[in-house]
Amino acid sequence: MNSRSPSSSWRGWAFIGFPLAIILVFTALPTVVGVALSFFEWGGGDRPRFIALDNYQAAMTRDPQLWLAMRNTLVFAIGTVPVTVILAFLVAVALHARWFVGKTLARTLFFLPTVMSIVAVGFIWQWMLNPRTGLLNVIVAGQGADLPDWLGDSWLGLGTMMFVQVWRNLGFCVVLYVAALGRVPRSMYDAASVDGAGSWRATWHITWPAVRPMTAFLMITGTIWALQVFDLDVVMNGWNPQRFNDLLNTHIFREFKNGRLGYSATIGVFVLVLTAMVTYAQLRWLRLSKATTV
Repeated sequence: MNSRSPSSSWRGWAFIGFPLAIILVFTALPTVVGVALSFFEWGGGDRPRFIALDNYQAAMTRDPQLWLAMRNTLVFAIGTVPVTVILAFLVAVALHARWFVGKTLARTLFFLPTVMSIVAVGFIWQWMLNPRTGLLNVIVAGQGADLPDWLGDSWLGLGTMMFVQVWRNLGFCVVLYVAALGRVPRSMYDAASVDGAGSWRATWHITWPAVRPMTAFLMITGTIWALQVFDLDVVMNGWNPQRFNDLLNTHIFREFKNGRLGYSATIGVFVLVLTAMVTYAQLRWLRLSKATTV
């Protein structure tokens, strides 16, 4: 039995060493420090004071804005991630079809919002939807109609931000789905056609199960992104407390800016735990759904 040589092991560690160091320095270490900081009261300049679980007790009992932000964040994630994944799958199926003309141009147009800065995306849509000076309002006002306050502190304002999130992330999911569809054997569709299966039955019974790993990846990464949205909310709605447009990361930023570093770290722990729970639930659901279809 051949054993690995020391040189090959060294080359392997050298290959993963740099990205592993980046993960440790910029992800693992800040996470550990943030969890530790949540047990202290610290304003940034003075010496941290250990207060045990007081920050968590305050978050649970004396911060109603936190629960509003958590509600809005969960609604934001539930309302954007499944919609983005389903729309991306349908668009990718259409782009992968033989009858579709202009596939390269369509893929480019769908992917363009993804490469744009999220701050630029927020400013563009804010400029278009501003109730007083926005482009959409100017066009409709010329027709004698009134527009609602798309960016107001209401469910409509949160829905507008969700629409922008779906619009921006759709192209990324479409490109990955198109790549996954390219690996599905064409013989499976030919066999289904011989058996009399139509295009929709083939899509449901062949295409959708075949791209299940990509669906799992997009659902999990999309949920992580949705639970950590910050810049889009700040650009479109500002960072002041709001009932419907306030998200968890915006609340963290506000507490940090107000000099409550320990308490902001506590809310960060809430975001970490919430992300881990939702990700685990998605993995369990995908495994159970796979088991029932096998």
